[in-house]
Amino acid sequence: MTRRLGTVSTKFWRADDLGSAELLRGRFCDYSYNVHTHEKACFALITRGAIRTRTRGIEAVARAGDVYAINADEPHSGWPVDGAGWSLRTLYVDIGHLLALVSDRASECRSLPALVGPIIRDPHLASLLRCVHSCSEVAGPSLKREERYCEFITRLFERYTCGASPEKPATREDRAIRLARDFLDHHLDQQVRLADIAEAAGLPPFRLFRSFEKAAGMSPHRYHRQARVRCAARLIRLGHALSDAASAAGFADQAHMTRSFRSTIGVTPGAYKDAYLRHK
Repeated sequence: MTRRLGTVSTKFWRADDLGSAELLRGRFCDYSYNVHTHEKACFALITRGAIRTRTRGIEAVARAGDVYAINADEPHSGWPVDGAGWSLRTLYVDIGHLLALVSDRASECRSLPALVGPIIRDPHLASLLRCVHSCSEVAGPSLKREERYCEFITRLFERYTCGASPEKPATREDRAIRLARDFLDHHLDQQVRLADIAEAAGLPPFRLFRSFEKAAGMSPHRYHRQARVRCAARLIRLGHALSDAASAAGFADQAHMTRSFRSTIGVTPGAYKDAYLRHK
């Protein structure tokens, strides 16, 4: 289903044949993405215009033909370069699923490879992604879609992934950040204070704030807002009414949830729900 919200026009759907992927086609003008993360890897093909992005502490401009590739749980934000805005086709999919499709030994991997980028300038990769995305949207030939998907995944892993960084010994801050995340995840319906989070994490408030921001790529407040969106999205996928999902996730009302969905995911809760209802 297509949603038009002021200067935003989007269509969102699911594709089980692509590994329970989520897909979005959108046009954005005078619109900015707040700092946020996705639970799955994100591949955004810019089809028109340009978007300025920030991730990994680096600003870059993705233009028509570029693929903006973001790892799962990687903080990033975006805003228009000019008044023309941008259009894109985005694929959200689990990187572990993609790895399993191209490797017989994927189950033996102790960690998943990471995407390089975040801007990938590869016309052939972009063409493959566009074909897969377009075929999925219009229910095109299944064999063609599957073949292009295999080509896309193969080229992606051959050229644009790298081994995960070696694990480092856990520090006191690492444990504190984990406890802080858990505290925020379990207090979605409350107005928490920094002192409350710090007490749960076992660090002084200022030290907790700086450590959290460095580790998560966003402030505790932004993380708390995003956690509400993720909670609501899970409830919507399970079939809960939008009003119930909004209440359970700690939003003041359904309109509050809609604003947060738009700034984080780019679609309304209603469009998100429609995409999942069509697959039941």
